[in-house]
Amino acid sequence: MSEQFKKYVPLLFFGLLLLLSFLIIRPLLESLFLGAILAFVLYPLHRKLSSKINKTASALLICFLVLFLILVPGFFIVKTLVQESSILMVTAKQKLAVGLFRGCENNFCQAIQEITNVPEVSAQVKVISEGIKNLILKRGTEFLYGVPRFMMMVFVIFFSLFYFLIGGLAFLDKLKLILGFPIPKFEFIIKRMKEITGGVVYGYFIVALIQGALGALGFYMFGLTMPLFWGVVMAFLALIPYLGTGLIWGPASVLIFLEGIFQGSNALILTGTGLFIYSFIFVGLLDNFIKPKLMANKANIPQPIIMVGILGGIMFSGIIGVILGPLILSLTIVLIDVHFGEWKKNGNKEL
Repeated sequence: MSEQFKKYVPLLFFGLLLLLSFLIIRPLLESLFLGAILAFVLYPLHRKLSSKINKTASALLICFLVLFLILVPGFFIVKTLVQESSILMVTAKQKLAVGLFRGCENNFCQAIQEITNVPEVSAQVKVISEGIKNLILKRGTEFLYGVPRFMMMVFVIFFSLFYFLIGGLAFLDKLKLILGFPIPKFEFIIKRMKEITGGVVYGYFIVALIQGALGALGFYMFGLTMPLFWGVVMAFLALIPYLGTGLIWGPASVLIFLEGIFQGSNALILTGTGLFIYSFIFVGLLDNFIKPKLMANKANIPQPIIMVGILGGIMFSGIIGVILGPLILSLTIVLIDVHFGEWKKNGNKEL
């Protein structure tokens, strides 16, 4: 072995270890990122609590508080959704047993009844119904198989949240050494990280609250039961962009519309139609236009960057990408600004 080659052996070994380390943590990267983001957002609270109790107790208290705020509403939401789904399945079976359009009186219902009585159409309806049933069973099975993975993700998120809260400052000091930025530049990056993270979180939660409130108002105006509960559910689901609240008001308005057809009730048909139009305009469109604008203004980042970050993040890493996408793109813009000296326009001076 030549002396020249021996010089590169430690470097090659180090590179191999880095590669193996990345492959090991790659399945957990999204959870680690979310834990870091939560720690970044909650660190001011941790700092205040740490002045009264020790750091470990403060971090544990925050982790349990966040877990409580997620699990308790989540439990009641899932419980109610399961109950409503069971009722819907029983009702659907009853309708199929006696005939979907039997006894209907309005012209629209009778026209549909005549169409579905055609043998070819009836056969196609049965095929579609069977396909929907199989799809529901398939998705349900996938959901059950995904529960252990989800539990592991939750564990990693809160595990990393705990340790990022405890060792956040030490981690930033090490990051400062690794990146090699001068202190003013590094402080500017941290400042912009706070603004961007705050802007993204602010945009999501403010719009989620508004969508939940407007959704509850719509359910109340159109006479649906438990409007406050469904408003809370929509506020939680609003964190899923472009689709979240529609998972509630969409099926609700369609079911009311169909029930109106089955019962021959023009009032129910109008209620279902009105709920859909109201929810689409006043609840759904907030997600598409208001949320990116709020984020962009709060984080001082161009709105197209936020939009591309959300859409690209979803395509890259699913639901978690709605937060990671705009954050990563925005931080990339910040690093480009730092590299080309744009950060000096904000009153910073290099050492």
